[in-house]
Amino acid sequence: MENPGETVLTGTVVENVNFAVEMKMNREQVRSENKEGLQAIIDSETLSDAQKQDAVDKMVALTDIAEKEAAAEMLLEAKGFTDVVVSISSDGGADVVLDMGEVTDAKRAQIEDIVSRKADIAAEKIVITPITAK
Repeated sequence: MENPGETVLTGTVVENVNFAVEMKMNREQVRSENKEGLQAIIDSETLSDAQKQDAVDKMVALTDIAEKEAAAEMLLEAKGFTDVVVSISSDGGADVVLDMGEVTDAKRAQIEDIVSRKADIAAEKIVITPITAK
């Protein structure tokens, strides 16, 4: 790494204009499947209370992440960015995919600030991937 602690900026061109919608749908589908599995553990009569509590804690964490992602996405969209998808990982990082038009330091700083505040993630753990519809 040339500049440790600096946000990574990558880029991609997408042919599908519904790219963000598809990413969000896939994310929610996986999250729903995970919640179903956790709910089955919580409802089980054969597992210990400790195992059930662990499943409850994981369910709460999933909900917390989903709320942070949604808050960051809504604020970024309110600031004029489009096709926004924020994905928070379990290691405390975030991937931000969005159409930001011309890539500028000011826009990058604005994205970092919003995601840092809404998701409580350090700027150096945010990867921004600008997309451009083909």
